[in-house]
Amino acid sequence: MNPSIEARKRNLIESALKNFVITPVPETMLVNDQAQQWLKKYEIAFGMDWLRTGETRGFKQSGVTSLIELTSILRREEPTYRRGTRPERLAALIAHSIVSVFQDRLASTPTLNDVVAVEQEVGRSFAAKTVACTHCIPCRIIPEPASSFSVGPVKFYSKEDLIRRENLSTGNPLQELSYSPLLEFMKNQLAYWVADVTVEGFDEAAGLERANIAIDLALTAIQTAIPPYYSRGMTRLTDRTLPSAIGSVTKVGGHARFGSQRRDPGLGFSAGAFDQFLSKSAPILVSIGNRVRAYVTDNAALPKLDQSWSDAAYWLHEGLTEPLDTVAVTKLETAIEVLLSAASSKNSGSRLEAAFSSFYGLSPESPYPSGSTRKVKDVVKAIVESRSRILHGTLSTLTADSLATDNHGGRRVLEFLCMDLLATFSLKLDAYASITDSKDKIKDFLQFVSAAREAETSKHA
Repeated sequence: MNPSIEARKRNLIESALKNFVITPVPETMLVNDQAQQWLKKYEIAFGMDWLRTGETRGFKQSGVTSLIELTSILRREEPTYRRGTRPERLAALIAHSIVSVFQDRLASTPTLNDVVAVEQEVGRSFAAKTVACTHCIPCRIIPEPASSFSVGPVKFYSKEDLIRRENLSTGNPLQELSYSPLLEFMKNQLAYWVADVTVEGFDEAAGLERANIAIDLALTAIQTAIPPYYSRGMTRLTDRTLPSAIGSVTKVGGHARFGSQRRDPGLGFSAGAFDQFLSKSAPILVSIGNRVRAYVTDNAALPKLDQSWSDAAYWLHEGLTEPLDTVAVTKLETAIEVLLSAASSKNSGSRLEAAFSSFYGLSPESPYPSGSTRKVKDVVKAIVESRSRILHGTLSTLTADSLATDNHGGRRVLEFLCMDLLATFSLKLDAYASITDSKDKIKDFLQFVSAAREAETSKHA
């Protein structure tokens, strides 16, 4: 415990209390801008709450400044606060905790014991808001039920499985009422799948965000296992999801043409084929499940490499679902750069060449894909340069003909490379993490992958 920091906390709490305001009850009901004018009249910069008796409680700007600094101190000291909520929500919780501790003695001068009491109240309130919570998120995967499956902590199952599991067809009114908004939403969106994931240590908003992204990461495992033609649009419905069907009308020569186009992912991909592909890809689902679990729990043997994978997988998922090719290419190239922890264009090129060498045994002069006239060095150069050109405006985002992707084969080749790199990276990371004293650095990891590949090649020579 640092005495100077504890003294600073005491001063900040004192400042907050001196700038705490409780307004009188307004004579008439405040409507529209009158509420803001009422707060302004009493110099309230942060309105904490409106009491049932009619008073308003809040803090003047100086008190808000003190709360912000106190929040920063507590976030530095307590990693669970940084992980589990946003700074502005923690600041509000601290404000309520201070008022709770001093509710009967708002004019008193805080002591160091009061600092301890405030921190204990913050801890209790935070713990009450961050209990384990299972989020049920509707997804669009294939337009029919199939066998349930898991990717680490994320469980995917059909709407029919949900109804059976929760006994929603047995005439239980309370259960039906609880699940009816979800089921109605799924019905309207023609969605057949639900993903469950349990998160702990987050407040409601942060927990939902963590759950949503965990599902996105888990979906990359399915997208890697299923051919892109069917899997590209697999998403959760709480993301930027396209409609299941799009109606259209066009007029040519005074005649109207109309129609409807199905946009469901997995359309034409049977439940049986879906189960078979996932079964064949079980090792990849298990491995990516390890990455998803590390993301959900923030517990990984090699946190930097795991984080790089998670960041890259999110960009991959975004790239696969992106309809515009130029933007998709930018996102896919970002996924590769993030995966390899490239901090600059120069590092990006050398890291990508090292990845081709480590994972595939290909030199810069080797053809890629196999049988192509393009060389690895050309592919690497295109990947590094085209993203930069699109983002800096030297290549049009909206003109497909100017897309500088020919040297790496276009979007489809880049999708395959990106998916294969992430799947292979994850599998090799499991092996690397099992080694004693493995270093959490991309350079050391690629050296390990290269050595393991060479050993395997020598064994079969």
